[in-house]
Amino acid sequence: MTETSSICPVCESGALQPHRYSDTFQHQGKSLVVDDLEGYLCAECGADPVFEDQIRRNHARISDARREADGLLTGEQIRRLREHLGLRQRDASALFGGGANAFSKYERGEVIQSVAMDRLLRLVGRYPALLQELASPPAESLGSVAPKPGEYVGGDPVRLQGPARHGQAQRADGFVVVSLAKWTKDRAA
Repeated sequence: MTETSSICPVCESGALQPHRYSDTFQHQGKSLVVDDLEGYLCAECGADPVFEDQIRRNHARISDARREADGLLTGEQIRRLREHLGLRQRDASALFGGGANAFSKYERGEVIQSVAMDRLLRLVGRYPALLQELASPPAESLGSVAPKPGEYVGGDPVRLQGPARHGQAQRADGFVVVSLAKWTKDRAA
């Protein structure tokens, strides 16, 4: 809203004053209170319009409240992490995936990142050397032999400990190949 449009669009005579408020939303079956939402309040008729720029900022606040409730990084945390890694938004999108404008949308609260993306961001934030792995073509990061569909290949920097066990094959290059279902079952046991 600009200074020239401070007249109420409802009664067309009252002056609009900036207004901050809280609202409650349902998220994952629970009530989620979001504070510091923006709007205007007409002193004459009590109307409370919310204009386009405020809607965008409110949406970002609501998205961040949902992220926090789900244990995900907020838009601001993603921006700080990206900047800490020395990446521009388009570079981060190219390395992490998610589309050409993904990081811009994550940071503005337009899109909430997946749990998998959140975990990847946290790992790279903790271990920045992983950026080099993300920048490598897939064939380089797995060695010369890519896994068959449904197989887990553990090798540098991820190596299954010890010699191959029943149902596993250890190749000459040191990689251990197991089915993803078996690896998951063994890990749970």
